Amino acid sequence: MDVFGVSIPNFLLVISIFLVTAYFYGRKTFDFFSEYGIKGPKPITFLGNLLDLSKAGFGQMLLEWKKEHGDIYGMFFGAIPNLVISDPEIIGEILVKSFSNFTNRPLIFTVDEYTNNMLSAAKDDHWKYLRTVLAPSYSSKRMREMVPLIENVLKTFEKNLNKIADSKEPTDVTILFSGYTMDVIASTGFGIKVDSQENPDSPLVKNARKVFDADFFKSLQVISIIFPNLGKLIHKIKPGATLGNLSYFINFCKELVEERKREKHITGRKDLLQLMLDAQLEGHEKLDKKTEQELKLENVTDWRTKRGLTDVEIIAQCMVFFLAGFETTASTLSFFVHSIATNPDVQDKLCQEIEEQLGQSGSGVVRCGGRDDQFEIMQRKQKGSLCIPHESPNYDNVQKLTYLDMCMDETLRLYPIGFMLSRECKEDCTIKGIRIPKDVSLMLPVMCLHYDSRYWTEPEKFNPEHFSKENKAKQTPFTYLPFGGGPRVCAGMRLAELEFKMAVVQMLRKFRLVPCEKTEDKIEFSKAGLLKAKNGIWIKIEHR
Repeated sequence: MDVFGVSIPNFLLVISIFLVTAYFYGRKTFDFFSEYGIKGPKPITFLGNLLDLSKAGFGQMLLEWKKEHGDIYGMFFGAIPNLVISDPEIIGEILVKSFSNFTNRPLIFTVDEYTNNMLSAAKDDHWKYLRTVLAPSYSSKRMREMVPLIENVLKTFEKNLNKIADSKEPTDVTILFSGYTMDVIASTGFGIKVDSQENPDSPLVKNARKVFDADFFKSLQVISIIFPNLGKLIHKIKPGATLGNLSYFINFCKELVEERKREKHITGRKDLLQLMLDAQLEGHEKLDKKTEQELKLENVTDWRTKRGLTDVEIIAQCMVFFLAGFETTASTLSFFVHSIATNPDVQDKLCQEIEEQLGQSGSGVVRCGGRDDQFEIMQRKQKGSLCIPHESPNYDNVQKLTYLDMCMDETLRLYPIGFMLSRECKEDCTIKGIRIPKDVSLMLPVMCLHYDSRYWTEPEKFNPEHFSKENKAKQTPFTYLPFGGGPRVCAGMRLAELEFKMAVVQMLRKFRLVPCEKTEDKIEFSKAGLLKAKNGIWIKIEHR
């Protein structure tokens, strides 16, 4: 065939046309932000900005883009446009004031029926209903009921700390805390004992680690983002393949639900699983779309009285509780340990507070002047006497530990495990002069807010005083979001804080944390979907 007087073989012409068509197809959305006057990093055909993110990692790249493009810019996950916003005033509008327009989180890759029914992914009234069902699990009353279960887990935790201290060898504390958090979740949520602390290589912990250790940029999730139709095809051939190692947890949680149903005659259970089973309506354990539509669900009350929870939804929430609760708290404890091991002055102050408020690590009530007069004990305590009754950590007394609160908050500022929030815009709107189009995905980079020198003095330094009473009063709203914000704030926040504080008190009463030759000055992060230490977190644990 002659083209402009040049002879070109037909097959080359076909290939050329295909490549040109593919090139423009892979860039079809890249003009999305231009009509809104929003700039951003230059995208690559099909990949968008994924290549830059894969090289530097999410956290680091978002920090660099913020320096270059400011608080508001556009970027692309493959061909999917994402509006990135680091302005706390706009974030407050999105998360709270205009929540009804930003209720949902976008799904950027193909998911299975279980993932689609998780609280974190559910939309609109479905999300509201699931949240209502799960809310009683995190009440103050329920937290107090969990304390004896956590205390049992702490006995093994302390035993392991003793073994590590006796060995005088450095240890990767991420392994220690993974076992602890998994045992807490299994006990408080499902009434089962899995002995993850006694056996760090248990299938439950190993498979959970695989979910979070995977390099996001080498996963089938990225293929689904770049080529959505291919992702759907992969999902059809092998459901859940794009979600990595979640199949293990689907099967594990299915067995839990089936076993609990067989034990229907056993009464008195108050865990999360039983709460969800109690929310089922007979005959509605499985619902097809047609039957659900016929129920005409107009509000959350209708969902509760006409529909109830399905088996799929129960299994989905079990998976969330296991996976999200396991990794987030274990990583926070690990980052905290690194922070106080490398800041011994902070560790000393924290130990002093624990001793002053809860007593030394002895047992029983110490008698003052031969009397058990609690009023006299309190008087002597206020005067600085060391004559203080020993208290085991529990839901109420750990609230007294204000400096521990400060240290925990500062750990989560420096190391926000969920370093990015996402929302979806339902209708066109304008906030603070910025036009936000319908259906656009929003990224709210928590890490960028937490490291912004406009809101924090020396933001890269671990300094619990950022959260002193005085400094918290001056804090700009929506610049600190480790658990998210607004109605979709993390449901498990109170449990995470309780198991964190109880573990810290138990640990610091008898052990000192010190750096070792393997301790990194600056932690290197993996390229996983949550903030995670790439090389583990190594320290030495010594007897006090």
